[in-house]
Amino acid sequence: MGFCGVCQNHHRSEIKMPEADRSELSVPEATPALPPGEATGCPPALEWQQIVQRFRAEAEPWYLDRPGGYRLTGRMWGSGPPLYFVCGMGGTHDLFALTAWLLRDSFRCVLYDYPGSLSGTIPRNVSCETYAQDLLAIAERCGDEQFDLFATSFGSLVTLKAMSLSSKPRRAVIQGGFARRHLAWTERTLIRMISKFPGRLGHIPLRKLIQSHNHRRWFPSFDKTRWQFLLDNSGQVRVAAQSQRAGIIRDTDLRPILPSISQEILLIHTEHEGLVPDECLDELANGLPHAKVERMLNSGHLPYLTHPHRIAKLIREFLV
Repeated sequence: MGFCGVCQNHHRSEIKMPEADRSELSVPEATPALPPGEATGCPPALEWQQIVQRFRAEAEPWYLDRPGGYRLTGRMWGSGPPLYFVCGMGGTHDLFALTAWLLRDSFRCVLYDYPGSLSGTIPRNVSCETYAQDLLAIAERCGDEQFDLFATSFGSLVTLKAMSLSSKPRRAVIQGGFARRHLAWTERTLIRMISKFPGRLGHIPLRKLIQSHNHRRWFPSFDKTRWQFLLDNSGQVRVAAQSQRAGIIRDTDLRPILPSISQEILLIHTEHEGLVPDECLDELANGLPHAKVERMLNSGHLPYLTHPHRIAKLIREFLV
């Protein structure tokens, strides 16, 4: 089978099946699967260990070498119209596995990591447009003339820029998005300080304390290991790659191009968005010609990991 079910004859020399990625995080053994929920009751809790294991076993891996000398890697899972998942700043596409699991029967879910997140070359002199062109290149080589997107946080910049450059992105669901972010001088100073740091986010002092303060309260109490999943996953991201994306946020203001984006967009604003203020949502809602806003109460900044049933329901209702 080629890169995806509809494009196995497209550019096979450029999109290749990788060998096993030794940089992948290990997944602890899951507890026995929970029984299915009743049709009229709450959906069953998801055993993330089993789902991530199945994701890695069943989803088709791929990589795409780019002209800048770096490599994009990802996986594809499911069948149906293409739905591209665009990551935030920290963590890898594995964090989307629970939501992709719920959507894989309705969509062919295409997930990928930004260059240099875990290993490989971190490209130089990149911009938001570079990341947007990467996204469009994946879709082109996959043979997707049109596709939908789900983006979160930093991924909103990539998605909005791609939608302004091409009509191939058809619709988008954006959670925790922004067109620009005003960074305090302390944040700008921190970006400069850590830009050359050779380690990974897990080596940064106080990282766990800060993440716990911002996110932990929203994780399911019945499964404390899901919180550890986030810590382990995000801790493996290279600081230099994270710093590069922070620099893109610092240097990017997409507000002037918002009126030119004609595609339909669903903006999801969750409770306790953290550093993404209401002002950012208002700028998107007022600047985009065809935007709709949905609010998720009792959820934090990572609903695709903490409340996957709810976010999958919103995505499906908007896109199907």
